[in-house]
Amino acid sequence: MDILITNELINCLLISMIVSVINMIMVQKFKELSCVKNSDQVFILNLILSFAIGIPFSIIFYKLEFYYSVWVSIFSFVGASNIYELLKKQTLIDYTPFKISDKYEKKSNS
Repeated sequence: MDILITNELINCLLISMIVSVINMIMVQKFKELSCVKNSDQVFILNLILSFAIGIPFSIIFYKLEFYYSVWVSIFSFVGASNIYELLKKQTLIDYTPFKISDKYEKKSNS
């Protein structure tokens, strides 16, 4: 299974979860404008913002290459958290985030 789910894919999914949150907030702010009137406009706005935010965000903050940044934007548009949870439920991903409490427990035990 390691061949199917690479570290690059997991990194792209995790970064796109952050971009999805930022994108969702921006779309909600734009929906308050009077020029956004129907769901088709929201769909197009979501698509544009996911690329306009996702590509620079992943290049600047995570130093990803352009083609990985495009994938981050695609995943954020689709919904990275949904993709990540789906892969985790199917046990294709065995990833547990590092907790700060783990760091302190190791120091106190030594």
